[in-house]
Amino acid sequence: MLDNLQPICGPSNLPPLSLTLDELSLLVYATSDTVTLLDARTLTPVRVLAFWEAFPGAFGGEGVVDHVAVDEEQKMIAASMGSQLAFWTCIGDETGKRWRVHSTLAIPSEVSCLDCSSGVKYHAPPFYELYRLKTDGDLPIWVKEWSLRHITCVSAADSAVVLFSTRTHAQTQRIRHPYPPMSIRWRTGSNRNDLILFTLTLDGTVRIFMTVLDAPNLLQLHATIDKYSFLSNSTFSEPAPGGSSVFWLDPKAVRRCLTDTLHEEHDGSEVTQRRRPLAEQILKEGWDLFARVLTDGSVVVRALANIDRRPPTMLKQFTISHTPPGSLLFGHDTHLPTHFSLHAAPGSPPTLLTYPVLRTYALSTLLFLDGQAAGIRLAASGWDAPPVSKQVECTQKTDLEREIRGFVRTHEGDAICVVREGGGREIRTRRTEDQLELLVSFAIQEEGKDDAVYQSKALVVYHFPPNSDMLCEKISVTTSSKPVLFSLPRIGSSSPIACATSSGTYLILVEVTPNSSGQAPKLVLRLQETKPLPVDSPPALIMPVDPMAWRPPTDKDRTVANLGHRHMTRDAFVSVSPEGELCFWVASTSISGLNGKRKTTELPGWRSTGRVRTRRREIAMAQCSSAKKTVLVVDLPEGQEVTIWDSIESEFSSGLEHRQVFSEEVNDLDWTSTYDGLSILALGFAQKVVLLSSQRMSYFDERPTWGVLKVLDTSGDSIWMSGGSLVVAAGHQMFSYSDHTQSTPDDSQEGLFQSVARQNGPLDVFHPQLILQCLLWGKINIVKRIICNLAHNVKAAAAGALQRDIHRLPMEAFWEDDVISLNSQGKDRSRVVPFFTAGSSTPHADENDEDFSRDLVDRVMEALEKAALPHLTPSEMEHLIVLIHTTLEIDEQRRSLDANGLRYLISMRSFFIINKRAAGDAGVASPSGKTGVLAPFARARIRYRDIIWAFHSESQEILMTASTSACGGKMLWMDARALGVFLWCNSAEALRNQMEVIARNNYMLGEARDPVTCCLYYFALGKVKLVYGLWKQAAWHKEQPMMLKFLANDFSEERWKTAALKNAFALLSKQRYGEDARLIALDLVDLDPYLEYAAAFFLLGGSLKDAVNVCLKQLADFQLAVALARVVEGDDGPVLKNILEKNVIPRAFKEGNRWLGSWAFWMLKRRDIAVRILLTPLHDLATALQLQLDEIGDPHYDDPSLALLFGQLKGKSLQTAKGTSEISGATEFNFVLQMARVLCRMGCHVLAVDLVRNWSFHRPTIPIVVPPTPLTITEELDAELQDLANGEDSLPRLRRTSSTSQGRGPPSPTLRKNISLLRRSSVIIDMDLPSFPPTRPSSPPSTLTTVLEAPVNGVTNGDSYNGGSGEQRGRAAKREPSSPIVEDAKARKAALGSLMKSAKKDVLVPEFDMSNFGF
Repeated sequence: MLDNLQPICGPSNLPPLSLTLDELSLLVYATSDTVTLLDARTLTPVRVLAFWEAFPGAFGGEGVVDHVAVDEEQKMIAASMGSQLAFWTCIGDETGKRWRVHSTLAIPSEVSCLDCSSGVKYHAPPFYELYRLKTDGDLPIWVKEWSLRHITCVSAADSAVVLFSTRTHAQTQRIRHPYPPMSIRWRTGSNRNDLILFTLTLDGTVRIFMTVLDAPNLLQLHATIDKYSFLSNSTFSEPAPGGSSVFWLDPKAVRRCLTDTLHEEHDGSEVTQRRRPLAEQILKEGWDLFARVLTDGSVVVRALANIDRRPPTMLKQFTISHTPPGSLLFGHDTHLPTHFSLHAAPGSPPTLLTYPVLRTYALSTLLFLDGQAAGIRLAASGWDAPPVSKQVECTQKTDLEREIRGFVRTHEGDAICVVREGGGREIRTRRTEDQLELLVSFAIQEEGKDDAVYQSKALVVYHFPPNSDMLCEKISVTTSSKPVLFSLPRIGSSSPIACATSSGTYLILVEVTPNSSGQAPKLVLRLQETKPLPVDSPPALIMPVDPMAWRPPTDKDRTVANLGHRHMTRDAFVSVSPEGELCFWVASTSISGLNGKRKTTELPGWRSTGRVRTRRREIAMAQCSSAKKTVLVVDLPEGQEVTIWDSIESEFSSGLEHRQVFSEEVNDLDWTSTYDGLSILALGFAQKVVLLSSQRMSYFDERPTWGVLKVLDTSGDSIWMSGGSLVVAAGHQMFSYSDHTQSTPDDSQEGLFQSVARQNGPLDVFHPQLILQCLLWGKINIVKRIICNLAHNVKAAAAGALQRDIHRLPMEAFWEDDVISLNSQGKDRSRVVPFFTAGSSTPHADENDEDFSRDLVDRVMEALEKAALPHLTPSEMEHLIVLIHTTLEIDEQRRSLDANGLRYLISMRSFFIINKRAAGDAGVASPSGKTGVLAPFARARIRYRDIIWAFHSESQEILMTASTSACGGKMLWMDARALGVFLWCNSAEALRNQMEVIARNNYMLGEARDPVTCCLYYFALGKVKLVYGLWKQAAWHKEQPMMLKFLANDFSEERWKTAALKNAFALLSKQRYGEDARLIALDLVDLDPYLEYAAAFFLLGGSLKDAVNVCLKQLADFQLAVALARVVEGDDGPVLKNILEKNVIPRAFKEGNRWLGSWAFWMLKRRDIAVRILLTPLHDLATALQLQLDEIGDPHYDDPSLALLFGQLKGKSLQTAKGTSEISGATEFNFVLQMARVLCRMGCHVLAVDLVRNWSFHRPTIPIVVPPTPLTITEELDAELQDLANGEDSLPRLRRTSSTSQGRGPPSPTLRKNISLLRRSSVIIDMDLPSFPPTRPSSPPSTLTTVLEAPVNGVTNGDSYNGGSGEQRGRAAKREPSSPIVEDAKARKAALGSLMKSAKKDVLVPEFDMSNFGF
């Protein structure tokens, strides 16, 4: 992912040098004021050595590196700038990235040439000097010294090579050449005293000078290799043969290359048998190899043999290889290299390097010697030099070595304009192989052919037509402030450029029209003013919307005009008000008619497509993506705040998706978007570029919504290009990051867009998150099918690893109804197998589930333990195994549990098994001494969401048994708190029984049998005598006598209650409490037993309120406080009410936890608010309820189970129906859409579609049509009861009555829903229906409608129906007709509640009608 790195270092007058570090071959490339180290094989940058690191005064100056030299023995690089020399050395890193400044050297005059071998040698006219490094002291010191025998240099005056003796400091020989020498090089012979000199002259001829025995200090010409010797007879006959110069291949690199080749295993091929002896001979005899590149792209290699033998007359030269044409030159590139070298590091493949253009070729040695085309393969291509013919005269300050200030990109992302310091610009286009090609050194619009510059109140547009001169046109634009320029999609023959300011916007239409005579084209500019933005105040900031996702990658047959009209429907720019409100603007339809094809008198303008209130002021930076994601940077005292906003804002979403404060300063922002609407943000800092992308939401961990995708260790401005390529500026250099998969598709390599899509797109069917959501939504059958498909895949796998081609399921399979059956009436629950029983029981399966069995599950789990599925983390694999096992046990007991019970057990199963895996199979001892799955905690408790499922379950006996079994049969308070037992248990008897179980287990824990650990729970149960008996057995305890004497008293008397209270306060204020408080901060002492002991004495003294306060304030355990209150005084006591109102509800609002708030209001008998809190914004609900809250946290609408709970509760009782009626239909509609979006963010797209397809927008209170002669509600209900008694459907009667009534219209379908609602057994009558309208009118009243209200009197317990008041019954009796049917209905009307409770019929709800919402 973004591993294909292309450096663009700029031009250089110095050829690259080679430096070998262990197994790494580096290129040393000097440009501007830096020395760049590149990997010789891939051309990826390894390190950039800045000259100002050694000389800080050179920072920001105009100087450039003049000369570079390397010393392979000392791993040192030397560079000069004027009269200053800097030295760097590698500090032992195999990657070659760790370099430090070794030393510096300043000389009186400027350096004209430099060498670094056995010391440093330089020429600073009129002196030739040699310095040697001394490291025997504390600091390295360069000392001037002449110790070498000879130094050679070139005289530019007479084309001569001059030799000097370093011993005598005098000239020893002057060798004249017919042409100016271009390069000179010493060659080391077999005898180190032999002098061998190679020279290359301007005519491309290599001359070899050697000494003879008679004159050991005098060089003589022994051989000549000219460029014509590389041509064959047919080529030589051409009148003007071309090609490059002659290049001498480094003998060390040749030796390494041949050695590695000969050490490879002999494959027995014909080429190996033919060319292996040649390679052995070259290596054995030490031939010198020379290469030349011909104009047809072929490479010719000639050998010079016997150079180390005597006499020199035995020298021979001959051609050993000639590759086919086109081996090096590709396509439009016709630049012949001026530099050609071989690079080979030990153990690394050899490469060939050409410059310019800087390219590396992978070399297959034997195939290359055999002259085959496969012997050379392009490995990497670098940057190109600017074509001289395209230099723009008006940009005289253009200098490709100046620092880059920023980038400008076309809306297609295929070309960028590089803006450099001093106003210089250059345009680069993106090749198909993800490389940037220099188009022109200037500045950009359509496909990199146009550039617009605003200067001196005028807009200057430059056009660069292909194969033609530049066109330039200027148009006057007067603005009150600095404008923002951005290009819009092409409309017909015009390329619009938008010029936006806070005072207004303009359009500049750019057209290139050919002259009538067919000569050069003409550039025409037209200025078009637009309508002002319809905003209250001028915007503080205007930014263009990034258009990177406007063009799909498969749209190859598009036309420019069609694209322009289609893109005009997208947002063009975003305005930010001074108050921080984002407003998105799209071009109006009148703008698309500006191409002259359609006449329009309307002034073009802009239309708003959305607004988001961010409440951010003084925004420093902002950017908006194609997917309408906006990033804002605001300066804060603690750093810079970076926030990411979505364009969708509602009462369920503020639009804020991510917030993070950085201590470093953000220098640059830029977006790119995938073609499926996913955005990637590049944050540029001083030393790095951080890539952020959205992350899939998960039930398994608390990950942020946006996460770091990749960190690039580079600095400077950055900009995205098409295809996910990122260009980053670092000083005067650029680095282009792209994916290898763009040019060479490979399934094993995942690109940037593929990685983001995988992390945010739809999940695989085997992903544990999708399986978990299916289980929560009751789709057990689909989960079983997925597990069966996994089993088939495991069985079909040939070897070890599982394959990814798991059988796909059709999308419609997820939409099938899979209702979990409720408890059967009269079922013997004691015979149900416990959920967490260690042993296995014989599974029972339906005929449709015959493939799903325990054997199948065991086989799948065993395979998953050995081999992981693709793209799943170890944690997700653990969850998958847990859920598969859970599905099996659910299938074995699903007929014993209701839906909510299954949801609780699913979550509890996952919670315990994950914690057990975290603690180890053997268990880890907890501080209290207990060993089990809860020690230590991977998570302290299950979520409140899971607790609420158990709270609303009708299978709590089974859940209690399963919870106890999960704790190893001995539940302690830490277990009960982790499972929320005393929050969800609704039976007072079960609460007391479980409290006693906890007390007994606490006492039996360990060998001590300490009564202190259990007295709190026994005192809550009122079992003082039992505690007295336990103290009798605690003879070892030092406080036994005192406690026996104290507990022997009668605590029903006020005297002893007061004494118990005094002891409680004494425990809280004792000196040992203060001492232990210091120890508990160090985790050395657990104070909970002392505090619980104090709370126990408060209970003994009859002060439940004080005991609860100890739990809330000192122990910070509100569950323990709730448990004590519920056990001592029940669910209707004032202490519990105070806990809920003063502690739990404020906690729920502070944490934004709607689950906890719903439970608290349900316990307070405010079930209407328990439903409203699921949907209503917390601030609005707190205001409506007049709650005094210190803090209200962020609303958490990121849990799709909220929709599951709301759909279950909204019609459960009359109170919940009343609460639902307080929620508008539009709010419920937006809520369902928000939950669908959350499911998509979780990767469960199929479940999101299922949610919006099957959600019922049924309203409990619905208007019905009133006939001219109205029937009373009693008459309607009596008719319904008569039909029920006769076993008939009441709806035909209603239809008959409606059709036969004079002037009565057709029956309303909503009436059927209301009458059917009264027959549902799940509706609990828990309130007195008022005779006045609801507090919030859902819609304007109509004279033809009335609200259906049942005549109920008194608040009931939810178990029976009390009937109407006497006055109501009297009025109804006056209107009752004298009919036997009605009389019979009157007799049974009092039993309506029982009839409703016993009815077990489903309700068919009509389709949702959008017109009810007034949209």
